[in-house]
Amino acid sequence: MGKKNIGKFLFISCIGVVSFLIPFHFEGSTNILVGILTTLVKRLLSPVSKAVVLLLIAGSAAGSSYDYVMGKKGKEVPEWVHRRFGVSGIYLASKIFTLVMVFMCNFHLLPEHVIRASQDMVELGSTLLALAIALSFLLSFLTDGGLMEFFGEITRPFVRPMFRVPSDASLDLIASWVGASNAAVLLSAEKFRKGYYTKREAAIVMCNFSLVSIPFCMVVAEAAKVEPYFLPMYLLLCGLGIFLAMVLPRIYPLNRLEDVYVADRPERRTAGEQNFFSRAVASGCGAAEDFSLQKVWKTGINTMASILLNLMPIGIGWGILGMLTVNYTPIFGWLSWPMGWILHLLGVDSAFAVAPATLAGFIDMYIPALLVTGIASVRTRFVIASLSLIQIIYITEVGAVVLQAKLGVDLKRLAVIFMERTLISLPIIVLASRLIV
Repeated sequence: MGKKNIGKFLFISCIGVVSFLIPFHFEGSTNILVGILTTLVKRLLSPVSKAVVLLLIAGSAAGSSYDYVMGKKGKEVPEWVHRRFGVSGIYLASKIFTLVMVFMCNFHLLPEHVIRASQDMVELGSTLLALAIALSFLLSFLTDGGLMEFFGEITRPFVRPMFRVPSDASLDLIASWVGASNAAVLLSAEKFRKGYYTKREAAIVMCNFSLVSIPFCMVVAEAAKVEPYFLPMYLLLCGLGIFLAMVLPRIYPLNRLEDVYVADRPERRTAGEQNFFSRAVASGCGAAEDFSLQKVWKTGINTMASILLNLMPIGIGWGILGMLTVNYTPIFGWLSWPMGWILHLLGVDSAFAVAPATLAGFIDMYIPALLVTGIASVRTRFVIASLSLIQIIYITEVGAVVLQAKLGVDLKRLAVIFMERTLISLPIIVLASRLIV
């Protein structure tokens, strides 16, 4: 462990930490550097972002259609085409649906009320485009420079016994808390692809550790008009998130997933009988020794392609479908009837009126707060806002990444995890609301 490797480890790690883990004050709010860069890139690209997003979705749909049709005919396609565009039939249909809806929304070929309901999801494309540009080439400084190995050694004594995941998963949790859940879940997916996690471990981390950042929690609190209770609400979410991360890995479906790696597991280089901190530094230096700008470029291109060609078109399409379902059909009212009774039994005011909001978070976690803005009871708004932030399995971002990662978690299992988080959390949140509000 030479001084050169220690210096390289510290330099690379500093870039990763500053990019993903250190909050900065920016334009009246707090955010991480990647979040700030995303905002600036989105602002810079705003004149052309809609056109770029539409072209990317069209290219993704065309590539996946070609791969799917050729596969059905039994003909070979270039390996890179299948790697970039290969999807199942339902994901291909999602991409085509997204292309049609985004095109028609952009050119105002749909009724105004449909465009209005879909607009937030169409705008998601601009956000994901900016995020992909801001995040993709910085991610390697967090995942490949030794910080994973360092944190793994430091937190080894308690993370695995508590959460049944490798100890360096604590970095994913920190990234989501001070940054954003979308950045954290992409970090987790990248670590899975590189062999840091098995399928089961990656699913546990992505479904439990991708908590919502402080800035977004504030946005939801303001939308639900409960911002005076933000601090106790966030402390409640932190405690409840840790509790759920201990419980859910031990029950179906997360405990049934395969413990297999999709890549060779990175070798952990330790320093024998040295103390735990020396071992952590030695592990970090060993990983930093293999770090190169060529690896940064290759990883960045793959990450950007994954976000823009798969996550973006699928997430937008499902989000649009969900928003239209919530706003213009009675389906969520029917599905949420049992939740209305549960809320009623727990003594929540306007129980049946807000019941659809308990399930709408499966689509996007911002929707529930919008659905309860007209509810008079502050306590009820507090309950729904807190619940939406602890559910975290929303298909427009986190859920789409989980499904795309091919962990053995399909849409049905994702819905089960969402309901487990909902049903376990709800009584605790209601009880806490009586002490807070």
